[in-house]
Amino acid sequence: MTLKACYAANARPDAMMKEHLVEMTGLSPRVIRVWFQNKRCKDKKRQIAMKHLQQKAETVSFFEKILIFC
Repeated sequence: MTLKACYAANARPDAMMKEHLVEMTGLSPRVIRVWFQNKRCKDKKRQIAMKHLQQKAETVSFFEKILIFC
């Protein structure tokens, strides 16, 4: 199981899963911990950016509808 596959199943693995990943990958516990922290942060930023783009698109659509009725 790769880090990405593990993350897809659970973004916040418990200590036992992290230890299993350390054994499987040969990476240090700190590297595993930081990788998950960074991945969660990147995903959160992406989610916020997508929400912002969606709101912007809805705003543009709203103003286009207003212009059509004017």
